[in-house]
Amino acid sequence: MRLFITGDIVKKCERDIDPGLNFMEILNTYGEGMLKNKRVMTAQVGGPFGEFVKGRDLYSPLSKYIDGIEVDTIFYYNENFCPVDYFKFLTRYVQNHLGINTEDITVMRKLAETLGSPEGEEEDYLKIVRYSKKDADHEIEKKYKEYAQGFLEENRESFREHYEDKFCAGTICRRMFDAQCINACPAGVRIPGYVELMEHGKMKDAYALMKQANPLSFVCGKICPRPCEDRCKRGELEQTVGVRALQRYAAEMSIHEFNEERLEDKGKKVSIVGAGPAGLTAAYFLGKTGYKVTVYDANKNAGGMLATGIPEYRLPQKTIDVEVELIKGLGVEIKTGTKIGEDLSLSQLRGESDAILLATGCQIGNMVPGMNGHRMEAAVDFLKEVKTQKRKDTGENVLVIGGGDVAMDAARTALRLGAQVTVVSLEVFEQMPASIEERSEALEEGVIFKSGYGVASIDGSTVSLRRCSSIVDMGFNFSPEFEEERIDGSYDHIIFAIGQRPDNSYFSKDIKESSPGKVDHCEKTYQTSAKDVFAAGDMAGVGTAVSAIAHGKKAAASIDKYLGGKGLFLGREIEVPEVPLNTEIWNTAKRGEAILSLNKRIDNFNEVGTIFTPDNAKCEAMRCMRCDRNSRRRY
Repeated sequence: MRLFITGDIVKKCERDIDPGLNFMEILNTYGEGMLKNKRVMTAQVGGPFGEFVKGRDLYSPLSKYIDGIEVDTIFYYNENFCPVDYFKFLTRYVQNHLGINTEDITVMRKLAETLGSPEGEEEDYLKIVRYSKKDADHEIEKKYKEYAQGFLEENRESFREHYEDKFCAGTICRRMFDAQCINACPAGVRIPGYVELMEHGKMKDAYALMKQANPLSFVCGKICPRPCEDRCKRGELEQTVGVRALQRYAAEMSIHEFNEERLEDKGKKVSIVGAGPAGLTAAYFLGKTGYKVTVYDANKNAGGMLATGIPEYRLPQKTIDVEVELIKGLGVEIKTGTKIGEDLSLSQLRGESDAILLATGCQIGNMVPGMNGHRMEAAVDFLKEVKTQKRKDTGENVLVIGGGDVAMDAARTALRLGAQVTVVSLEVFEQMPASIEERSEALEEGVIFKSGYGVASIDGSTVSLRRCSSIVDMGFNFSPEFEEERIDGSYDHIIFAIGQRPDNSYFSKDIKESSPGKVDHCEKTYQTSAKDVFAAGDMAGVGTAVSAIAHGKKAAASIDKYLGGKGLFLGREIEVPEVPLNTEIWNTAKRGEAILSLNKRIDNFNEVGTIFTPDNAKCEAMRCMRCDRNSRRRY
């Protein structure tokens, strides 16, 4: 059958399509993949009222959907697809293109527009649902309402994020945020503001503005996955602004002479278990706001997985330490080498505190049970021993199982210890969850990739791999399927980088788990089943350091409210210069981040990232288009 293939794809075209092909085959064969290597979120077959196909169903044949096709199109949407924005489009389409202007549809359109703005409320969503169930006067109106009922229910969580969290995950609903980069940053750092301050040479103000959302900005200037750059408006025209590199430069220029501000003592004590990014962030904001804060951590250095899981060549411990010292300067006490549950019970700690925050992260690496391998270990254990204990030994032929950044860290670390390293991942190379820079640098350094395979069996040093045909189900839940094709290899050391889980053995009996290893907590208040105990960070469900930082700040705000506070103290108000857009930015080439050359980094753990020169930092700051300037907000 002949179909028009369109959407967020490389090549839009009209082709005769074999109905036996699945949606991914059609995408890659005729559409040449997604633009900018983005992940396909969903495909819609049959026009605006067509069916959305996602998850595992993207590997279903087109023939399964032929009967329902009214318009001969397949539209592919990338990971930034926003259901709320689509519903706004659909309602406008019915009114403007199909000419159906009934009173109900007019009301539903207004409600949809409101839900795509900061003014949206739950009642607006519920009103749309009620209107979608009313009788229709026109056949097209009836079809629209029936379609709306299913769509609204299926995407209820996305609508909830908009009206409750005031957040658009797809960074599409423009009225929800000041700039796309701010919305994409989990911590909500006011990126255009600090970049403008840097352009004016106000580095301390820039760093202070960062810290109002992210007290570990120096750390994130080195290891943040920079989702902000993925949504940089300038990147839609050419190359994105180097936000992370600018963050690192401003922090580097300011941190050693930076002075923190703190409110007077409130006379209340908060204890935090875990000195990772979530725990340190909460300690920082609670300390600034006037609480007596003590942080406990079992490791010898503060930082959590930052200190034990990210290799020295990416994040030296001295970088973490300098920001930890600023947190200590607020009166926060950090007791390392103290394990709650052994050195001190949680019950005893609760008796001494007005509130507790649990932020011990996911420190236990997952292993595949029942496999009899030669020298098998978890990546988190391997990385910790190398970074904190200066371990030097590894196998000569190492297999790393996993496709994320932890797998890349383990592979590149083993390589620096002299091993030949192979990485096997369920995902093909282009779709691995590891960042593009991490997997590209690993490839350059000599790591071998066997992508698109899973482990079938391990027997001694022999590992049998089988081809992975699909990874997730229709709800994007992890549910891999495999083909019969197999390849075997021999390895003397196997490292598993297939996720981590928390150690909740120190919990009091009244603290419940939502699932094995996950603490049960309220997603709005971060409060657990024990009213004086809160939870944040990896153990509460987030995945990256910057997401844990965002969690830590929100948990601190919730604790402050629980203790009768009036809001977190963020520091002095910082005025961002409001100047006309500099037209020179159009003739300014990007100053990208640089790393050490291959021969200088491959056999050692020296830090690979480099810092901007003053001239490069200024030129890169000038490239920001100040997408936020219409908001006229003072940060």
